[in-house]
Amino acid sequence: MAEAPPPCTAAPVSDPTGRVFRMKLLGMETYVVADPEALRPLLSDDGAHFAIPIASFNWLMESLSVQNSKQTHGPWRKLHMAALTGGGLKALLPAVRRIMEDHVQQWASSGRVGIFEEARRMGLDLSIFAITGVDLEGKIDMRWFKEQMYLFLGGLYGLPFALPGTKLAKGLAAKKRLLGALMPLLKERHEAFHAEWEAAGGDPAKVAAKLMDESEEPITVHKAQMMGFHSIGAGTLRGTAMSVLHSVMAAADTTRFALFNTWALLAQLPAVQDKIYEEQQKVVSELGPELSFQALSRMPYLDAVFKEALRVLPPSSGGFRKLTRDATICGVTLPAGTLIWYHALLLQILDPVLWDGDTSVDLPPHMDWQNNLEAAFQPERWMGDETQRPRSFYVFGWGSHLCAGTNLVQMEVKLLLALVMRRFRLELEMPDMLTRAELFPYVVPVKGTDGMRLVPREESLPWN
Repeated sequence: MAEAPPPCTAAPVSDPTGRVFRMKLLGMETYVVADPEALRPLLSDDGAHFAIPIASFNWLMESLSVQNSKQTHGPWRKLHMAALTGGGLKALLPAVRRIMEDHVQQWASSGRVGIFEEARRMGLDLSIFAITGVDLEGKIDMRWFKEQMYLFLGGLYGLPFALPGTKLAKGLAAKKRLLGALMPLLKERHEAFHAEWEAAGGDPAKVAAKLMDESEEPITVHKAQMMGFHSIGAGTLRGTAMSVLHSVMAAADTTRFALFNTWALLAQLPAVQDKIYEEQQKVVSELGPELSFQALSRMPYLDAVFKEALRVLPPSSGGFRKLTRDATICGVTLPAGTLIWYHALLLQILDPVLWDGDTSVDLPPHMDWQNNLEAAFQPERWMGDETQRPRSFYVFGWGSHLCAGTNLVQMEVKLLLALVMRRFRLELEMPDMLTRAELFPYVVPVKGTDGMRLVPREESLPWN
C-alpha cells in the first residue's frame, strides 16, 4: 500500500496535483482547496464568506443571498430547519408520498422511464406542490408555470452571454414572465408578512422567534425565504415573487440530481437492489405496509445506500467561499477577495479513511465506478465501525452552511426507492449510459440513453 502524502501539500498553483491549485472556470479564477483542515475555518465563516460566483446564476437569481451575514443567515436558517427537519419534515411526507406514487404508477403502466427527464419532472413537482408552501393550483396555468420554470432553471449554469436563443436569454425571458404572473397572486401574502416584519421592527431574529413561537400554521420554506429577503432589503412584492423562484430552484435542483444519480447507479447493481427489497420485507413484517415517517426511520441499509450513492457520484460540485482577509493555505498565500472552491468529488476521492495515497492511478478503487462499480459502491462502509466510515462527505456543504434540505432529500430518495423496490427491479436500457454522459457541472446523459426498465418482482410488497 502506498504511503499517503501529508494532509496539506501544495503543488505549484497552476498544477492540479496538490491540495491547492488554481484554475479558471466559466471566465473566473478560483483556487481549489482539497484539504479538510485548511477548509474548516473558511467553511465556518472564519476568514471567508459564502459566495456563488457564477455570473449566469446571479443574473437569474439576482445575487439575493442571505448567507453572507450571520445576522441574516442565522434566523433564515432557523426557519428553514423548522420547515425541513423533525415535525416540519414529517408534515411534508404525505404530499411527497402522494406525488411519488402518482409518478411511479405512470412508469409502471409503460414498464420504463427516461430517468433524467423524469428526475427533472419529479423534482419540480415536489418543489411546487409539496415543499415550498406556495399554493398556486387553480390560480395559474400549472402546465405553463412548469414550462417557464424549466426555461428559468435551464439558464442557471453556463457562459454569461445572453445572446438570442441561448439558455441564459431564455431563462431571463422566462423569469420576467414568471414574476409578472406571480406578483398579483402573492400580493395578499406579501402584505401580511410585511406587516409582521414591520411590527417586529425589521429585526430578523425577532421575526423568526415570533414565527416559531406563535404561528398556528407550520413554517414553510417560502415563509423562511420571505423573511430572508426582507432581511437583505428585498422586502418588496417583487422580492416576494423572487423568493418563490429561489424556493422552487433550491428544492427542485437538489432533488433532481440526487434522484437521478442514485437511480443511475442502483440500476446497475442488482445485488444491492435485492438487499433493499429484503430490508423492505422486514419493515413490512414489523411495522405494516405504510411508508410512514417511522417506517422510513427503520431502514438503515437504505440510509447507507443513499450516502454511498452520493459519495461515489456526487450530485453537487461542492461550493465556494470568498476570502475576507489574506490567508496562507497549505503554503500558498492568497489575498482577501480570492475565490476558494471546495470540490465535493475531489474531497471524497481523498477521503483519509478510504484512500491509500496511491497517485499512480486515475481514480482510487473506492471512487472508480466506471471500471469496477461493485468494488466502489459498498453501502456497508456506512454501517460498520465508526472509525472506518468515510469522513469526507461534502455533497451538501459543511458546517453552518450545510444545506438545510439535506434531511428532506434523504427522505425523498429513500421514499422513492422503497416504493419502487417493493414492486420492481431496475435495469438500464443502455448499461454504458454513465460512461457516455457529461459529468460537469453535473451528470447529463446523452439524449436518448437514459431509459430504465421496471421489471416486476415475483412477489411485490404493498405500499399501504
